[in-house]
Amino acid sequence: PLHAACCYEAPLEVVAAVLQVWPDAVKEKDRRGYSPLHCACRSRASLQATTLLLNTWLGYKENTTKSQIMALQPLQGEDFYFTGDVEVLFSHLFALCNNNTDNHYPKETIDYFIRIELWNGVTL
Repeated sequence: PLHAACCYEAPLEVVAAVLQVWPDAVKEKDRRGYSPLHCACRSRASLQATTLLLNTWLGYKENTTKSQIMALQPLQGEDFYFTGDVEVLFSHLFALCNNNTDNHYPKETIDYFIRIELWNGVTL
């Protein structure tokens, strides 16, 4: 159900309702290996929906490793079309994991996570 909600641009309230009754759904993968978070990004979900999914996903300790986070990056040639604000979110996340301070300083990233209420991102 969460994959369908994310792939077909369900309203934030629907995504939140599914996550409330089945939070583990955020970790499920479809037959192509995509998580609901991947589906949301592919369908250009709002920053709020993406933040909710990412915050829930990061709530699982096994997803807080650099390798798991970097696996969220689209593979070369994949048709991910981030909206501008979601692209900023992921650029902060990936820069933090890569220790890449060329574009974002860690304090700037943490301040950004706090501003958008990505609480599980703050603890990385």
